[in-house]
Amino acid sequence: MPLTVIIADDEAVLRKVLVRNFEAEGYRVLEAADGEEALQLAHSHAVALIVLDIMMPKINGYHVCSSLRKEGNRVPIIMLTAHGDTNDRIDGFELGADDYVVKPFSIKELLQRVAAVLRRSQPALEQQVTRGAWTFDFARWTAAHAGVPVEFTRKELEMLQLLIARDGRPVTRDEFLDQLWPPETYPTNRTIDTHILALRKKLAQGTGLSIATEHRHGYKLVVTP
Repeated sequence: MPLTVIIADDEAVLRKVLVRNFEAEGYRVLEAADGEEALQLAHSHAVALIVLDIMMPKINGYHVCSSLRKEGNRVPIIMLTAHGDTNDRIDGFELGADDYVVKPFSIKELLQRVAAVLRRSQPALEQQVTRGAWTFDFARWTAAHAGVPVEFTRKELEMLQLLIARDGRPVTRDEFLDQLWPPETYPTNRTIDTHILALRKKLAQGTGLSIATEHRHGYKLVVTP
C-alpha cells in the first residue's frame, strides 16, 4: 500500500513539483495551500508524514506542528523554511518537528530525508506474538487459543497485527484502509466494520482478547483477564 504524505506549502509551483516527484516515488500525496487546510487533512486522513512549510497563510507551520503534538498526534513532520537561522530550527524541533530542510533544496535530498524519517518512525511488526492464551504467528499467518488452532483469514490477521503493534492505542478506519487495502479494490468504512465484526466473533471463541470501539478514533485491542 502506498504511504500517504501531506505536502503543505503556499507556493503553488513548488507544491506541484513536490507532488509530482513524491508520486513518482510511489507516495500518495495530499496537497494543502495553507496551515488550516494542512490541519484539516491531518485530522481527516491517516498520513505517514507531513512536509510542512513554516510561512503559510491563515495558520503558520509552527502552529500546525504545535497543534498536532498537543493532540497527541505523532505523525512525522519535516519543516520547510526559507531561512537557515539556527533559532528557526530550534523552534521547530522544540515544537516536535522531526527534521528541517532549508529552501532552496534538492528534491533528491528531501526525498532521502523523508525516507530516513519514515524508517525511524515505523515500528517493527512482531512476527510471533503471545497475548494471554492466544498465540499468533504472522510469518505463517496462523493463530491458536490454548494450543488449539483457530481459523482467521489473512486480512483478519493483518488487522490483528496492526492492532497489536499499536499496544492499546486505536487504529482508525482510514489507517486500516490505507495500510492494508489496495485502493483499486474500492474498500469502504463498511469493509472495515465487517472485518471487525468477524474478528470479534472469532476472538470470542477464546478468552483474553477483545476489540473495543473508541468513539471517533477507531478500534483498539484490549487484553482482558
